[in-house]
Amino acid sequence: MLKIFSTQVSGLLKAISDKEEQSIEESSRLLAHTILSEGTVYFKGFGEMEAVVNEALLGENQFRQSVEFSDASWEELLPVDSIVVASRFTDDHEALTFCKTVKDHADCHVILMGGRRKEADLETTADIVIDTKAVRGLVPLDDGSRIGFPSGLTALFAYYSLFLTTEEILEEYDEE
Repeated sequence: MLKIFSTQVSGLLKAISDKEEQSIEESSRLLAHTILSEGTVYFKGFGEMEAVVNEALLGENQFRQSVEFSDASWEELLPVDSIVVASRFTDDHEALTFCKTVKDHADCHVILMGGRRKEADLETTADIVIDTKAVRGLVPLDDGSRIGFPSGLTALFAYYSLFLTTEEILEEYDEE
């Protein structure tokens, strides 16, 4: 089972690197702009995606100018700010409602990370969507079900892709 899981996870991570490169690049440019404009990068996670928030705020490589989005954040949001929202799926009702409320309230940048189960029009709720590619378990069982759903793992990989690309952009500005 482990061999199947690791092979499948490798495929998902490669798919994020290959197919989400443009979304990650665009998101990183928005986040770099927020940082250079002395705005705040907020992180909001739903369910197990709190792991992304914890990594951004408490990990070895903390995201610059970042804070966790809280109820008090509503009063502090500025148009120059950005919010990275992480959910298991991009069609998660709670996450989409949150994103729409942010767009209506503050008109700041919203980046949504999650597995895209089906095509949906997300343009009204998020500026950019990063598909984490995790939409089901990876290891098939004899009864036809699947286990080994790596939503947190792929979200963290997407987060690190975003972090590293943003740092690369900010280094270019530091050199000028």
